[in-house]
Amino acid sequence: MKNYKDKSIKTVLLISFSVAVGVSILGYFGIDFFSALLMLVKPPSAVFDWQKALILVAVSAVTGLMTERFCPKTMLRYAAWWLSGWFVVSVIAAQFFETGLLFIPILLTVLLTILFIHLKTLWLIDSALTDSLITLASAGHLLEGKTADLRIESGLRLLETVLPLSEAIVFRRTNDGELHPVGRARSGKTADSLIERQSSWRENVGLCEEALAKRETIVQTADGEEKSARIALPLIYADITVGVLFVQINQNFERDDRNLLEAFSEQLARNFQRKELRGRMLPHESWQSSLSSQSAENRLDIINLVHTNIKEQAFSTLASSYLNEAYAVAYLDGTLAYLNKQIRRFAELSQRDFYEIDLFGLLDRFKTDVFSEPRLAIRRVLQTGDTFQSQLYFAETNRTLDMKISLVKVSFDDQSIHETSVLMKPACFLITFRDISAVKENEKLRSDMASLMSHELRTPITSISGFSELLLADETMSEESREFLTIISHESQRLSKMLSTFLSVSNLEQSDKQEFVKTPVKLDSVVSEVIGDLQENAKRKRIRLVEQANTHLPPVAADKGLITRAVTHLVDNAIRYSPERTSVIISTVLEADFLRVVVEDRGYGIPTGEQDKIWQKFYRVSRDGFDKEEESTGLGLSLVKEIIEQHGGEVEVKSEIGAGSRFSFTLPRL
Repeated sequence: MKNYKDKSIKTVLLISFSVAVGVSILGYFGIDFFSALLMLVKPPSAVFDWQKALILVAVSAVTGLMTERFCPKTMLRYAAWWLSGWFVVSVIAAQFFETGLLFIPILLTVLLTILFIHLKTLWLIDSALTDSLITLASAGHLLEGKTADLRIESGLRLLETVLPLSEAIVFRRTNDGELHPVGRARSGKTADSLIERQSSWRENVGLCEEALAKRETIVQTADGEEKSARIALPLIYADITVGVLFVQINQNFERDDRNLLEAFSEQLARNFQRKELRGRMLPHESWQSSLSSQSAENRLDIINLVHTNIKEQAFSTLASSYLNEAYAVAYLDGTLAYLNKQIRRFAELSQRDFYEIDLFGLLDRFKTDVFSEPRLAIRRVLQTGDTFQSQLYFAETNRTLDMKISLVKVSFDDQSIHETSVLMKPACFLITFRDISAVKENEKLRSDMASLMSHELRTPITSISGFSELLLADETMSEESREFLTIISHESQRLSKMLSTFLSVSNLEQSDKQEFVKTPVKLDSVVSEVIGDLQENAKRKRIRLVEQANTHLPPVAADKGLITRAVTHLVDNAIRYSPERTSVIISTVLEADFLRVVVEDRGYGIPTGEQDKIWQKFYRVSRDGFDKEEESTGLGLSLVKEIIEQHGGEVEVKSEIGAGSRFSFTLPRL
């Protein structure tokens, strides 16, 4: 594509030299003309020779370069002052010194050079504009795919599925005004004889010609209960007639069917117009094209084609108003490009707000205790490229919205967005909101039911545990009975612990984040407290707890009690599943956007195939030779995962059989 701002010195010098030569030839053969034009600036004895021609070449070159450097308007202003002064000097030299200073040739040289340099710039601009229009019109929609002729077939099939068509014909109007059939669909009964078919064809064509002449839809209905009709619809778009659609319906023709056919006809007209305009050639490579009326008319047609493409692609935006999800598109500078009506309803935007609000103003309308700093979320999305997701609860309306902020990326060149191996660059933000109030209500009902059942089970379990301990106090009991009662007591205690953990997980899932008491928390202090609390347990197994704290950690926004519980579970598991005389290392690490807590042991390890399953509820890793009474409930790691994810972090495990495990979790830094 041409760039009209490119400064071609060779072109400027060539134009300047041509102007100077032309003026020199005129001056050489037209001395009398110059004398008659202005005797004041040229004495009678002056003669035009080749030395003066060189002066004109120099003046033309300087004028051309300066015109290229400045705009013609500015150059004309400078030239007017300079020529005025030169005129005064030329008059004085001619009247008193009998010397000619070439005022007339210089005047013509300066003006003609400015004119031709400006015409050259206009031609380059015109050529660049035409190139841009051709490129823009040639770039079809990503999902356009088929040509106009191929889209006729799919369109007729669509009509057949909706309307009881007897016949449908698509005519295209040729340059000489004749109708040429380019698509046809037939079903049902047709005329048997050749004469009847020819007569029917002539009638149909006549109806189509009448519709073209009147430029309006012609409907001929037949009396009777079947409600049959023959319809001819002109294919007109942007005031250009490109063809006609004929449809025959033998029964059940309704008024709404006409609206559908007219909309379909408009689509066909756009397809044909697009094909016709793309097939036209634009002669814009020569300077004469800037003066060509045909080229100018073709550019107007291309603008119509661009308008057609924009209108079709705008349908996808209009279709979003029918989606249940609310979404907005924002440019990288924070300007909102589009808001569908659902998000305008969620944000309670007035007509005035709709035109004045920006991205941050929109997100401020969805601020909650959890989502209190929209700018931090935007910064994180820009820095990482990852989608930011959060669930927002609004107590005043009892509504829960699932929010996502994504960074939309496009390729660096014109390759399709469907390619997966091209380099991408950020283009805009996509913000979506989904109302999940009903889903959260169902989850709450299930959680309440589980909590109720767990509470109801506690009473009999407590009774079993209490009576078993009471019976164990009887010293006259046999060893066999005592063994059975001991098993009953241990299992009831384990079941009670399982119920307590299960209730914690259920309550945490039910909380929806709004019940969290988030305060600035120092993770190194939490780790130190947990190590102090579990030091006795570690000593009983001769396990050494090693703290690798980072005292320069920034705080995180979290519920200290829940984070302490998560760290406690991880360290307690490491102690429980590590052999004696080993170490458990607890460290805190500062990363780019997160803070990480790592608990590393030298225990038995977890098989690779089970490392993703350990975060599930009630899942326990089976180990040979492991005492059953020491097995976990299978809920501790599930609770840890739920706590961390509710705080916007992630959990991770790396383990090797016989070499130990490395559990860690991350929390977003402030």
